[in-house]
Amino acid sequence: MSSFVWADKPAGLTTHTSLNESDRRPWTDTNDGFVEWLSARLGIPLFPVHRLDRETTGIIAFARDRETAARAREAFEGREVSKEYLLVTDRALKTFTSTAAFTSTFKFTSENEFEVSSFIERDGNAFVSRKDREPNAHTKFEKIRTEGRFTLWRAIPLTGKPHQIRLHAEDAGIPLLGDSQHAGTEFPAVCLHANKITLEGETHSAPPPIYFEKLDLLNDRRLTRWLASCDRRERTNRNVHVNVQTLRWLHTESDPLRVEQLGEVLSLNWFRDTYPTDEEWKSITKLLELKNWRIWYLQIRADRGKDPHTDRTLHSEPPPPERWTAQENELTYEFRRETGLSPGLFLDQRQNRKWIQETSAGQRVLNLFCYTGGFSVAAASGGAAQVVSVDVSKTFLDWAKRNFELNNLSIEPHEFRAIDSGEYLAWAAKKGLKFETVICDPPSFARTNTRGKSKVFKIENEFETLLKACAAVATKRILFSTNFEQWTLDDLAKRAQSALGARARVVATPSADLDFELPRQPRNMKSIVIEL
Repeated sequence: MSSFVWADKPAGLTTHTSLNESDRRPWTDTNDGFVEWLSARLGIPLFPVHRLDRETTGIIAFARDRETAARAREAFEGREVSKEYLLVTDRALKTFTSTAAFTSTFKFTSENEFEVSSFIERDGNAFVSRKDREPNAHTKFEKIRTEGRFTLWRAIPLTGKPHQIRLHAEDAGIPLLGDSQHAGTEFPAVCLHANKITLEGETHSAPPPIYFEKLDLLNDRRLTRWLASCDRRERTNRNVHVNVQTLRWLHTESDPLRVEQLGEVLSLNWFRDTYPTDEEWKSITKLLELKNWRIWYLQIRADRGKDPHTDRTLHSEPPPPERWTAQENELTYEFRRETGLSPGLFLDQRQNRKWIQETSAGQRVLNLFCYTGGFSVAAASGGAAQVVSVDVSKTFLDWAKRNFELNNLSIEPHEFRAIDSGEYLAWAAKKGLKFETVICDPPSFARTNTRGKSKVFKIENEFETLLKACAAVATKRILFSTNFEQWTLDDLAKRAQSALGARARVVATPSADLDFELPRQPRNMKSIVIEL
């Protein structure tokens, strides 16, 4: 077995955590660096031996123990490690004059091969490249090919200074596309990829993003942004060897397109009042082609709060089925197109469902606002003694029962209650019912009509009452989630602590998957565990 774990770093993550102790909260996920995230997923300690910048993709090595890490760092410092990077630029190589500064900084082997030398140091919060001091950084560049206005270069760093390739590319007049910090053209992605590394006799590589191989794709900024987003998910899953059937491929609040993979079917949502323009549809079509997504449907959806129930759908030919199944964490769920805008499973709860599955053995579990029973299936499959699923909709409860059947889970001894969750909590408290675990994932806003009575639910108004009612029947813990946009995770945690006082302790839920927001980005779905 190798002394290293060779990983494929996605863009958007620092190599290791940047959190200080003052930043840490018991309810905040601290796995915000790539090594922390990967270590948690693989269940083994990992130790960084070198680093890649936040937006750099590609191959990176982590040691399995501290001794190996120390030895590897010495190899890096002693220039015993060879590395190869790929970069894309939209600039032409500088035309230089033969001056003393030129000859000491640039050494040309041919018009397509040259070396840059300079002195790199930190200047305040930035790194700079100086030509007036004895060089401490050296990089070789080799042109691979040019397509239109874009050129692919190979960069071989002979030393290992921070931002070395980026600074030396800037010096040569070929700054990285997307690297605005170092004079590059603003772009949706920073086009730098760690392609290959040789360490202690082992050579490993990682495939570059598709737009490094097909440079013409870079002409469509919108498409490049979507492809970069997909690239992040592909690298994430490659590291943990996951055969993914359910995944959020696109998830960007500033972008109208969302894409979810639900087994063989792709669910696309266009969050605008109008249909995509011809140019937008051209980009969508190209994305479908490049990703080989053949069975799909696209829903035209108004902005949130506007006309939420109007169904305007485009689809592939042949059209996708009205109902189908897919797996998540080895559990099977049914998805439906004919029951509204949501197909039946909220993917951002994936790790929470897995955690419930792993920790519910022998427990009585109450799942409020249960929707199609995703948490209920997870708890029952994990050996819960009893799961009570509560939702005001009988349609959703029947759907939940169908999900039980798909996983060969007996309906007995579990219960499915078609009742308002608040009313059930009041009844359960009156009857003295107790549950080790209560799961509460309420809507931010809802209108219901039960027994002829209309009711409006707003989480900001109902939160404290709802949480206290959960605590009245919970004996061990409450998993509480909300998508309420006006609250941050800190807001949710502090409100929960204030509502329940010293009897409760708010802690973090499992690390979120990286197909949604990146660590330390504001999350749409906020969740906490309240230990009682």
